[in-house]
Amino acid sequence: MKDCLLLLTKTFPFDKGEEFIEDEIAILAKEFQKVILIATSTTDQPEQTRSVPENVSVHFIPASKVKRGLAGAMARQFPFKDYKGYSGKDERRAVKGSLKKRLYLSYFIAKSEIIYDESVKILAKYAMEKFDGITFYSYWFYDTAMVAAKLKKYYGAINGRVVCRAHGYDLYAYRNSMNYLPLRYYILKNVDMVYPCSNNGSEYLKERYPDYENKIQTAYLGTRDFGTKGASGHDPFHIVSCCHIVPLKRVDLLAQALSKLSGSGLKLKWTHFGGGDALEDLKRYAAENLQFMEWKFAGAVRNSELMEFYKNTPVNLFVNTSSTEGIPVSIMEACSFGIPAVATDVGGTGEIVKDGETGFLVPADITPDELAETIRSAVSLPAENMAKLRKNCRELYLQNFCAETNFAKFAKLIKPIS
Repeated sequence: MKDCLLLLTKTFPFDKGEEFIEDEIAILAKEFQKVILIATSTTDQPEQTRSVPENVSVHFIPASKVKRGLAGAMARQFPFKDYKGYSGKDERRAVKGSLKKRLYLSYFIAKSEIIYDESVKILAKYAMEKFDGITFYSYWFYDTAMVAAKLKKYYGAINGRVVCRAHGYDLYAYRNSMNYLPLRYYILKNVDMVYPCSNNGSEYLKERYPDYENKIQTAYLGTRDFGTKGASGHDPFHIVSCCHIVPLKRVDLLAQALSKLSGSGLKLKWTHFGGGDALEDLKRYAAENLQFMEWKFAGAVRNSELMEFYKNTPVNLFVNTSSTEGIPVSIMEACSFGIPAVATDVGGTGEIVKDGETGFLVPADITPDELAETIRSAVSLPAENMAKLRKNCRELYLQNFCAETNFAKFAKLIKPIS
């Protein structure tokens, strides 16, 4: 059977972002004879920063092109009663009485249609009819999932499947101020499967959309196995965090917690990976309040550089203070090296940070004083207890979050049905 995978991303393999696709694409390319990848929201002249296998053809749609077409595409939905047939009674009920939601829905449809039109133009370069089966794969449960569903209809004579992953902002409606995500019913009706990256996400969707629970199945992401690195003991106790510095990640909460340990006599070191607009503010805070310990803001680095760091640098503890999450890839990476984590109990984090087994799961509304006490407890753990945590981390990683295992299983799962 000659099969094809059409993969819709945001920016991968251009620029930065979606680093977690780097490991998956290599395995997908082995399973499918041809992979066509369309990055749907790039800069005008994006730089391809990640390599892909030879059988992967890469295309892009500039975000500026989508933006230029939005006003016209939204106007074509007038008089905004059925939104060109996309919104059923459930959708109309969801937006009723809210101008903001109605505008969001209109924008979402307009953006999806533009990406769809551009994708059709790109795919015209290929003789799609030559494939015995095509999987239309959206990496996000968002506008590109709608595009994938429309493309399957367009190529209706071909044996096709529509699948999408679901992560965080594209899954949990409560993560935006409107508590609303557009066209959930339409997408669920028109895709074959949705694969949340956590059990928490799967349960959330099934509870909200019980009519489609048979289309929802957890598919964990994963990180590559680079082996483990021994801890350095308590001299200093090395803490690492890794995320883009934005409000929902609350890196300032970790900085404040560490400041509470001044005068504790603990020998501490903190390394943070990730940039962001608030980076300079954090540096100033650290310079003023963390003089008693070592600290370093390494900025944004390539994933390969981060893995080299973990391979060559002893780390005692990983800390994640996010207010919302899907299931953090950053914790998976730390877990793969046998590094226990302190993390907030949000999204699917509790599926990887099991309190007392692989780290310390703390409330989402934890205060700096409480987080400081948790870190103090981790530093004070007897060596044999910390060794047990590290062993548990490694075992959990191999069982649930190893990229080679998870992505190979997923690639077979999404193959066209022969």
